Amino acid sequence: MLLYAVIKTPSIKQLSDINLSNVSVNILDIRVEKDKGKILMEIKGDEKVAKEICEEPLKVSRFKFICTSYIQSDLLYILSQYILMNGAILNDGIIWTLILNDYTELKQLLNSLLTVTKEFKVLKVIKAERRDTITARQEQILRIALEAGFFDYPRRIGLKELAKKLNMSPSNLSEIIRRAEKNLITAYFREKEI
Repeated sequence: MLLYAVIKTPSIKQLSDINLSNVSVNILDIRVEKDKGKILMEIKGDEKVAKEICEEPLKVSRFKFICTSYIQSDLLYILSQYILMNGAILNDGIIWTLILNDYTELKQLLNSLLTVTKEFKVLKVIKAERRDTITARQEQILRIALEAGFFDYPRRIGLKELAKKLNMSPSNLSEIIRRAEKNLITAYFREKEI
């Protein structure tokens, strides 16, 4: 039984200086490399603000950018062990949406968070229903690929460049996109038959 857990934590020190008055910032993925967390962020706002947050933001639409940043944080290390849907950065903290296998995994997550901070709050826990055509990860990658121009003709970004920005191999990205496309096309024709 899968669970969606929504948890609010204090902001990470390195991200607490971001001025959020004209921008929204979401953490899309966390990878741990050596002793630092590598985060993939989506920034909605103007380019000037995006460049203040990241060194080299990739423009995916008029007011949307993605970029990576390295941050050393025990909180990021803990959260990297779970499936992250989103981490919405707010002025007073970060709201994380995670997918967990069951209540045992939720308990492990909460115990791990207690070792880092006592100032977190569980906002919502929902049992996931298996009705989605594509997985959350496939949806996230398709959305980024669409906004970056991967599906445009001619393409504004190629598979290799998109894979590099998403910190994954081109073959892995290709497989995720192809499986998602297959699932969406299959669901489309299944609905047409009804």
